[in-house]
Amino acid sequence: MEEKVTATLYGVSVGPGDPELLTLKAVRAIEACSVIATPQTSGGATLALDIARGAVDLAGKTIVEMPLPMTRDADELARSHEKQASIIAGYLDEDRDVALLNLGDISVYSTFSYLAERLADRYRVVMIPGVTSFCASAAALGMSLTEMNRPLHIIPASGMPLDEVLDLEGSKVLMKSGKQLPEVIRVLEGKGLADRAALVQNCGLPNENVCHDIVRGNVDSSYFTTIIVKE
Repeated sequence: MEEKVTATLYGVSVGPGDPELLTLKAVRAIEACSVIATPQTSGGATLALDIARGAVDLAGKTIVEMPLPMTRDADELARSHEKQASIIAGYLDEDRDVALLNLGDISVYSTFSYLAERLADRYRVVMIPGVTSFCASAAALGMSLTEMNRPLHIIPASGMPLDEVLDLEGSKVLMKSGKQLPEVIRVLEGKGLADRAALVQNCGLPNENVCHDIVRGNVDSSYFTTIIVKE
């Protein structure tokens, strides 16, 4: 009897916002999969899917929207991840390849990682890398992130004590800084670093905001705010 073919779960990076930043490999994976899974915010937004639509014809594909709670409650997150992993497993068991879309790069603060760890022991899992929000933000700002022999630190703005991480050697990227922006600016000013900091909000999207002066610039509390502090 012929052995059953195991379907593949693709973690597909769609970049920070501009559909033209999808890689050829990401486009081909999305085109090849009959099932497209996409994170969905509490407000019903599916940004990763919207980005993919700008580069790939999704007509005829099964679209699976995955409502993901914006919470720090570990138990609630675990329940959500188990539920979504079970839904994806159902399609994989039907021998249907699934492309799970992810903003930015699949390996950086991605929901995909939590689902993949629940599925990798039963199914083939392939990760497709992409352009990160901080690399795209650096390009929008016209600056380099690193210099020879100097480190680069990627930091969740709300997850670590800023006073400590800003003392680290090298440049720093503060991810998803929107809600914490007033406090981040206060700390940067207190350390004399505000003049070496710049930010991009909604990088690659129609409402992109590039700001080289975070103290006096026109900024808001956008969730997708990336701050770069050069050494």
